[in-house]
Amino acid sequence: MMSRVIGRGPVVLTRTVIYALLVLWASTTIFPFAWVLNNSFKDTSLVVGDSFSPAFEQVYRRDRNGVIVRQEVLKDDFGRERYDRMLFDEEGNPVLEKEQGSGELDPESPFAQLMGQSSFERSRPDSELQAYDTLKGSRVYDSASPAVRLSPIWDNYREAFTNPNVNILRGYRNSLVLSGSVTLGVMLLSAMMAYAMTRYVFKGKKVLRSLLVAALMFPAFSTIVPVYRMISSAGLFDTLQGVALVQVAGNLAFATTVMAGFISSLPYELEEAAFIDGAGVFRIFLRVILPLSKSALATVGIFTFIWSYNDLFLQMVLLRSRALMPVSAILREISSQYGTDFGLMAAAVVVVVVPMLIVYIALQQNIIKGLTAGAIKG
Repeated sequence: MMSRVIGRGPVVLTRTVIYALLVLWASTTIFPFAWVLNNSFKDTSLVVGDSFSPAFEQVYRRDRNGVIVRQEVLKDDFGRERYDRMLFDEEGNPVLEKEQGSGELDPESPFAQLMGQSSFERSRPDSELQAYDTLKGSRVYDSASPAVRLSPIWDNYREAFTNPNVNILRGYRNSLVLSGSVTLGVMLLSAMMAYAMTRYVFKGKKVLRSLLVAALMFPAFSTIVPVYRMISSAGLFDTLQGVALVQVAGNLAFATTVMAGFISSLPYELEEAAFIDGAGVFRIFLRVILPLSKSALATVGIFTFIWSYNDLFLQMVLLRSRALMPVSAILREISSQYGTDFGLMAAAVVVVVVPMLIVYIALQQNIIKGLTAGAIKG
């Protein structure tokens, strides 16, 4: 009895260490996404000023005196929103007209005509003209208008789906077309290659196997120059077909290795029985091998789809048209055009990442089953 307790000690200690390492790794992976998700519900000014505060707490914009800033949309006689220059101080806070040394406003000035003569009294030396927001067409410091809320807000997600320069829905369509075609092509070609390498003997088989292993060691960055020249020469530059062709080639080595490990564990007797019944090579492959390889095919398909979906490097090099940009490449457009709008950037990142998280969580059992299916024979 004593020997059993002593024997289990190292096993329990090892599991504890492994679980602790897994929890630590999971926390370092989950925390960045939780941080981005939290900031996606904040105004960009709050993201820059206090990015670690929880977004579910209501935060309002305040001026230098701690007064909550309120705004009101101004419209002209035709119901159109009017715009003018926003007045800011050196610290980035909106200021009043009197603080700029203009106690008496010239009614002939463009700003006075925009605001309307009824918005101030010229005879008062302390007249306070509200600052005016250029981006949102709103007047601040109006006690009768709603307060400007910085958190929590849904404006960032609304902007991500409605802004024509972002166009998340079009990016999703391009991503589904690109990643879906790449996944189907890799699954079919890798299964055919793995079947030929595990069931047939031919010249150069060992060399081909070595080349597949070597292909896993070369990153995509090292081959982008010849790939770019070949795609341009073939007339496939700035097309989804060109990107799909390169991604299929880049995934074949890994997919074939996974499929070969699984198919090699299948018993030969099933193929021999089908051959005796008169089935040819292609019929055996389609009717026997592929149905038995569903778990391995699922693993290859999931990894290929996720890799193609997140492959920003090839998309940046081989695509130029905004209409062809997949959803991951849209983040680059937001960063270049809206470099200071970190709230919109955080919302776009969440919109891009969440579908992949859902797919991975829903199909994680198939991934584990496919990777371990060929590990045990017999």
